[in-house]
Parts: sequence; C-alpha cells; structure tokens
Amino acid sequence: MKPVLFLCLLSLALFAADANAQSPWARSKAGFYAQAAWQFIPAYSTLFGNNGADNEIVREVSENIFQFYGEYGISRRTTIIAALPLVYNRRGDLNPEFPNTFGQVDSGSIFGLGNVHIAARHQFVAGKVAFAGALRMGLPAPKHQQNTGLRTGVDALTVLPVLSVGMGLGKTYWFAYGGYGIRTNDYSHFLNAGVEGGIHIGKIWLMAFSEFVGSLENGSRPLPAPDVFTGLYVNDQGWLSIGLKSIVEFNRFWGLNLSAAGAAWGQNVPQQPAFSLGTYFKWD
Repeated sequence: MKPVLFLCLLSLALFAADANAQSPWARSKAGFYAQAAWQFIPAYSTLFGNNGADNEIVREVSENIFQFYGEYGISRRTTIIAALPLVYNRRGDLNPEFPNTFGQVDSGSIFGLGNVHIAARHQFVAGKVAFAGALRMGLPAPKHQQNTGLRTGVDALTVLPVLSVGMGLGKTYWFAYGGYGIRTNDYSHFLNAGVEGGIHIGKIWLMAFSEFVGSLENGSRPLPAPDVFTGLYVNDQGWLSIGLKSIVEFNRFWGLNLSAAGAAWGQNVPQQPAFSLGTYFKWD
C-alpha cells in the first residue's frame, strides 16, 4: 500500500453535510449560515481494498458534488441543519493496469440527487467548554446504473447520533466528536469520530482535522462485481483521514472556504486527491 494517499472526505463520506455539523456550538437565535460548494474527486483507477491490499478497477471513475448546505438557530442553543447535494459521476477510460478485462465493460455517467441530510444540534453546555448532541438523518439516494455501477448516493436511510465537545480559546479553537451510525437496506452500521482545531490570523482561519469512519461489517449487502466496482457508496467503506482547510473572510457576512484531506488507511474507497471549494453567507 502507498504510505499516504489522499481521499475525499465529504463526497465519499457517508455524510453530505458540511463539517460544521459536527461542532459543539449552536447558532444564535434566528442566526443562519448558508453555503454553496463544489466537491470533487478527479479520475482514479485504484481503491483501498480490504486487508491492506490495493484494488485496480476496470475503468477510471470521477465524482463531482454540487452541494447546498444551511444552518438556522431556532433558539439560543438549538440549531437545525440541512444539506442538499447534486451528484455527477462518470466512468470513463479503461484502466491498462486491470488484469482481467473481458467482454464489454460500459462507460457512462449519472446525474441526480444525492443523500439529502437533515439534522438538529442542541448545545447542552455553553461557556469556556461547549458540549452538544446532534441527531443526523440521511435520506436514501436510490438512483443507480446497473451496467456501470454508478450511484448518486447510499441507497439507505442513515441515522447518526453524535456527541461533541470543544473549547474556544481567543483566536484558536478545538473540538472532538463521536457517533454511531445506523443504516437500513442491508448496509453495515459504522462508527464515526474526529477532531478539529484552528487558528485565526487576520481574515483567514487555518484548520487541521482528522476523521475516522469504521464499518462494523454487520450488513449483508454484497460488494459489486469487479467489473462494475467504482468505490462510490458501496457497503463496508471506511477510512482514517488527516486534512487541512481554510476560510477567507471577505467581511463579517461573506467568505470562501477550501479543503483537502489525506488518508493513512482506507477500505473500499478511492486512492485519489480530492478537493472542496465553497462560498458562504452568514448572519449571527
């Protein structure tokens, strides 16, 4: 296995919502945050497999997600969250490294609604230390091409309760979170945990983060056949990632955010750099 490889957090991740959804801080009452973002994985032909192996796939695959994300404070300590992703996946050129290509192996593309997410977060403790709980729900995205193996999302209902704790320290902050995800339609359940920290320099926030997603492998949904294996929205995916992101504040309302992430370990997910670029508007 290659020692350190990049992989997409949000597009592969089992959640389409922005990483803000995992923080322990609530929006102010009637305060809101709205973001439009482009998240993409360039063409790849190798996956992290099981037991440390690398898996070659028949054709190169790429993914683009155009996502609309929002938060709204319904009270001083309770925030509601929603994310709506539009997904465009493509299966293109043959991979010359694939050892067993027989017969017709279709290329193609798919466009449609991904896993819509809704959530509620309640901040139980405020002050120097913040502590919150959230309940997130991801709706099924059943659109699927049988001949290419392409999907626009997980074909299952996902329920993820999360607890998070953090501190704001002047121009720096940190938080950590953990949760247990439940999926229907024979997908495995999973554990999700992570940490994030950042520093504010002028009009720029610089942040580092790490996330773990681990499948419990208790679902009976089989992986696709090798000739249509894409590494997108399949059962028993997991990773341990390390990433960087930044926020550029144009003023108190508008800004720009960018992110990328790297994986020290993965399972059934692409080995490929991935990026996110978004713009936001907030009112607190």
